Amino acid sequence: MKFIDSFIKNLKPESNWYEKTESSGLGIRVMPSGNKSWIYRYTLNGKRQKMTLGKYPAVGLKQARDLILQAQRLKEQGINPIEHQKQEKSQDIYTVEKLCHEWYQTYVSKHRKKPLHIKQQIASNIIPLLGDKDLTKLQAVDISRALDSIVVRGAPILANRVLSSLKQAFNFAVSRGNISQNPAASIRARDIGGLEKPRERVLTLDEIKTIWHFLGSANCHMSVQTKSAIKIIILTGVRTAEIRLATWDNIDFENALWTVPSAHTKGGITVKIHLSELTKSVLKELCAVSDTSFVLTGLDSNKPLDENALPRAIKRIQDRVNIPEWTAHDLRRTFATQLGETLNVDPVVIEKCLGHKMPRIMATYNKNEMLPQRKEALEQWSNKIRELI
Repeated sequence: MKFIDSFIKNLKPESNWYEKTESSGLGIRVMPSGNKSWIYRYTLNGKRQKMTLGKYPAVGLKQARDLILQAQRLKEQGINPIEHQKQEKSQDIYTVEKLCHEWYQTYVSKHRKKPLHIKQQIASNIIPLLGDKDLTKLQAVDISRALDSIVVRGAPILANRVLSSLKQAFNFAVSRGNISQNPAASIRARDIGGLEKPRERVLTLDEIKTIWHFLGSANCHMSVQTKSAIKIIILTGVRTAEIRLATWDNIDFENALWTVPSAHTKGGITVKIHLSELTKSVLKELCAVSDTSFVLTGLDSNKPLDENALPRAIKRIQDRVNIPEWTAHDLRRTFATQLGETLNVDPVVIEKCLGHKMPRIMATYNKNEMLPQRKEALEQWSNKIRELI
């Protein structure tokens, strides 16, 4: 059988769908509704395959034959026509992944103080969960389910942060005319990760002592990177991102100084941190096992420690050290609190140690770095830790 236009046109629907095929492999499928679709049957690597070519009459007989010729040429090159068809369709679809890359390159990388943080969110959470979704067909329920999976793995706050980034990316798409409305506009953070209350957890000196001794015991199976990160945060009060992104060229052992570049700080300012002998000893232990530029090396030696590695490690050991509900940021809060309550350090010096921006008027007129006072405070705290351990 060789198809002609009148034959295709006069095919009538039946109670069940059926197909007619000619020797070239071209076929027509007739549905009970009367709809007709072109198909192509072929064999590749010993396996029978069937691909759809489009609906009749939108795709006519001549066009269907041209599509078969294209498919046959691909077969001759060892390319599966079906896979090639999928790739072409995916290139035409405006996916969430394409939007995120466009949003990052056009806006985030140029206007956000910490673009790498958003880049990490996109790579680690958004693309794996929603990247292949057609943006024009994306619904709120798809987004909610993706965010729920982040909550289930124990990261409700992160889920709220990802929601915030998605809303911004979708607003960008609306402003560019790629979509007519933001599919995440109606989703509330309180319905995903819940209401976020400021944490007030401050660890006691005894708890600090217990954690430090555990990190040095045979019962601790954490990597040297995560163990050292906890110790460095205890000793210096730095943010997790500041130690996670630190490179060895930021560390000056000779002058006992760690310079945190503005790109790594929350306030977008350069922060200088005095290194006590105890802090230097922790860093030198890391340096001895490091063969990359990063102080905390990740699984990929060309990248820093993953942002989720430290929170996961701390969560795993909480029951084992019998100290519940503490986070890396609680260690930073503890550092600040203990400097004030235990060592009676001046509040302004504490703020400087934390790398906080001064109020606007003070920042304008008072450029004093207070490095000697900060050095004294960090030495006092280091001595206190030595007494504890």
